[in-house]
Amino acid sequence: MKTRRQVAWLVCCSPALSFPAHAAVTDIGYVDAGIKPLSSEHTFFESVDGRVRLKAGLSLFAAGIVTDDVNFGYDRSIDGAAPTQKSPAWWEAAAKPGVLGEWDIQAGGTLFGGVQGSFAMTRGSRYGDAAGATPGHPENGRLDRAYLGWRSGGLWADTLGEDALTLSLGRQKFIFGDGFLVGDGYTDLGKYAGYYIGPSEAFEETAVASLDSRGWHGDLFYLKADQYVSGGPDNETSLNGVNVDYTWGERAKVGAAYLNLYDSDIATRDGMEVYNLRAKGVPLAHVPNLSLGGQWVHQDNDDEGIDEDGWYAQLTYIFENAPLRPQLAYRRAEFSENYDTLFYDFAGGWGNWFMGEIVGEYMLFNSNLEIDMVKASIQPRDDLETGLIGYRFRYHDTQAAGATDSDFAKELNLYADWTITEKLSLSAVYAVAFPDDGASERFMGNDETAQLFELYAFYRF
Repeated sequence: MKTRRQVAWLVCCSPALSFPAHAAVTDIGYVDAGIKPLSSEHTFFESVDGRVRLKAGLSLFAAGIVTDDVNFGYDRSIDGAAPTQKSPAWWEAAAKPGVLGEWDIQAGGTLFGGVQGSFAMTRGSRYGDAAGATPGHPENGRLDRAYLGWRSGGLWADTLGEDALTLSLGRQKFIFGDGFLVGDGYTDLGKYAGYYIGPSEAFEETAVASLDSRGWHGDLFYLKADQYVSGGPDNETSLNGVNVDYTWGERAKVGAAYLNLYDSDIATRDGMEVYNLRAKGVPLAHVPNLSLGGQWVHQDNDDEGIDEDGWYAQLTYIFENAPLRPQLAYRRAEFSENYDTLFYDFAGGWGNWFMGEIVGEYMLFNSNLEIDMVKASIQPRDDLETGLIGYRFRYHDTQAAGATDSDFAKELNLYADWTITEKLSLSAVYAVAFPDDGASERFMGNDETAQLFELYAFYRF
């Protein structure tokens, strides 16, 4: 199921970190790995010597969504478990107040900490969103982040660099590999509302040691995800892992990670080992506007018969000096029959990694799936980007999907992102999906054209 919508096309990973438009998944540094501490420009206390600082901020989110035959005319979710109505309309709102502090200690380095709440509500359709995940007009709040940490500051600056070492623990957001595998620690479902906005992102428990030095980044981490389950105990998953990245100037970034999911209430995850390799960059120095990127994930759990793979490869070209600065991209992604998306995130722009605002949001979630994506965008002004994305969805294993035809659907997304001010942004999307025979089989013979229109607003104070 889904997790996210943290305005990553303008704000990456933390709602207070501004992010430029036109961030392709192949951009070298568009999402930095590691923890994502809170940030705010509002200082309400600073000591005379400047060593102690307290700040506060507030992020507000709103989304309104109307649909027509969103499940191809079926009035339930794709697995038939949740009622949805044929053409639900709903809106969501969320607020995230936060307080953070820093203390430059005499022994060296900086102690830091933060607390952030997450409050959300869903209104409109009595079943909530188009997946039926937030029924009953829920509204609730939770403590999304509460963490402490230390940065090394000027210690070892001559050898390793400024702030080379960071240690942190508590409830916080952690990401690596552009969020393809790990980036969002909580899915907003049921009473927590906000299925589309996804205001909660932090893992329930973390302990992370990160090193940044001369192009290298490394993380040793422990993560625990605690997911609310309506009518039952929460699903918990605990894991240990290591992540390594190397950035070669403006040319390339390569990385690898290993995860050991040593304890989980989800049987297929309990005991799973996960391996991840990734690379992106500019392969030809004399063609600097052409970039390539890709990732591969292998998941293994012998006790549960899990031997799964997920991968993507993408080519992007930016016409840097042309009017409107056009950008073209093609991506191929494949996910085997029982591939587990784990904690994937919406990071960096439309299509990363929820592919399709209809199919990718409410129907198929990057498992037993093959996806071809073509994306074209322009930037008429510095504060405005608009584009068109086309998808073709096919089952990876038709028999495993309980279908006789591998072709599921084709989808088009037309979007516009407008940075109105440094604090306020607005996005609009129109999506249309055309079912193929595989979708008609899955939705009990329903094969109507699905449509969706959504507006999304973000304000940071």
